[in-house]
Amino acid sequence: MPYYDDYERYQSFQTLEALNEGVRKALYFHADKLNKTAVTVLKTISRYSCKIPGVSWLKAATLAELIEKSEKTIRRALKTLEQLGIIQRIPTVRAKGGRGYDVCIIRANIVDDQSQLSSRSDLESPCASKDERSSRTKETAILKAKIIRQGSAQMDYTFAPANVPEEFVKAVRPFFGDAPTIYSLWGRVIIAHRHAGIQASVYDAVDTAIVAFKQTIFSAKAGRLRGTVTAYYYGTLRGMLAVIRRQEVGYSSVWLRREVMKNAGKQAI
Repeated sequence: MPYYDDYERYQSFQTLEALNEGVRKALYFHADKLNKTAVTVLKTISRYSCKIPGVSWLKAATLAELIEKSEKTIRRALKTLEQLGIIQRIPTVRAKGGRGYDVCIIRANIVDDQSQLSSRSDLESPCASKDERSSRTKETAILKAKIIRQGSAQMDYTFAPANVPEEFVKAVRPFFGDAPTIYSLWGRVIIAHRHAGIQASVYDAVDTAIVAFKQTIFSAKAGRLRGTVTAYYYGTLRGMLAVIRRQEVGYSSVWLRREVMKNAGKQAI
C-alpha cells in the first residue's frame, strides 16, 4: 500500500474495537449536532480506517460516490465533523505541486469519558434530586478544569501507565520527561512490533526499543534528523525489528532442515 509507512504515525486507536467504541461515543454525545449525512460520512470513514485504525485517505469525491451525495455536501459534513473535534484533516501535497487529498484522522479523545459518563449517570439516577445532580455536575466541571490547568506541570514520567516498561521509561525520561510523550513513544514500539510479525512478546523487544531510541537521539544531536523525533524513531525501530524477524525465520529454516535430515537418516537405517 503506498504511503502506508507515512500514515502509520497518525494512528489514533490501538485496535479496531477501540475505534468502533470511539465512533459510537462520538455519535452518542454529538447526536444533536450531526445530521444524517454527517453520521453516514463518519461511519464510512471508520469503515475505511481499518488498516491503520483511525486513519483513512479517502478523497471527498470518492466519499461522494460511496454515499451518493454531492461533493459539496460531503465537504460540508467533513467540516462539521472537524469543528466538533471528531476528526482531524491533514492536507497532502501533489507530486507536481498543489494541494492533494486530505488524510482524515478519527480522534481518540472525542469525548472525556469520565466527565461524560458522570453526567450521563446523573441523568439516569432515579434517587438523585435536581439540586444534587446540579451540584455533582458543577463539581465535575471544576475538577476537570483544575486537572487541565495543572496537568502539564504534574504529568511527569511518574505518571506513565503501568504497561510501559520501567527500563524504557528510564531511558526516555532524560530527554522527554512527560508521561504523554513517553506513552506515545511506547505506542510506536507496540505498532512496530505488531507489523514486524515477531514471534516473541513486545516486552522481549524492550532492549531493541531503547537502542533505537538512543540512535534517534544521537541523530537528532548530530543534526541528521529528518522529520519528527517520533517518525524517525519509528522508522529506526522498524528497521531493527525487521532484522530480528529475518533472524527468527532464518533460525526456523535451519532447525527445519536439521529435522528433515535427522528423519531422513532414521528412515535410511
